[in-house]
Amino acid sequence: MIQFILRYKIFVSVIFYLLWGASFFANVLNLGETGSEVMIWTSNIILFIFWLIILMDMIRNEIRDKTFWILSMIFLPFFAPIVYIFRRKNLIHLEENKFKSGRRFK
Repeated sequence: MIQFILRYKIFVSVIFYLLWGASFFANVLNLGETGSEVMIWTSNIILFIFWLIILMDMIRNEIRDKTFWILSMIFLPFFAPIVYIFRRKNLIHLEENKFKSGRRFK
């Protein structure tokens, strides 16, 4: 699943923020009470699953500044997952190549 997210970063980002604004869209579309509740609950469940996938990827991989990323997922859940999927390759690449060249990066 993470490979799909990484392959379609921009599409996933747009869907993420559209789902984040589900209550706004429910009010704009004037869906009524039950329709808007269904839309909001569905979008919240999808967002939570997406958030868990990203969080599990952070925990599973050796990335640079792992504590910062996990705390940012908790305190900035609307911003951190998208930034992470765009920065993931660099974070993992830096951690893997830190000692291979014989120099230590600070």
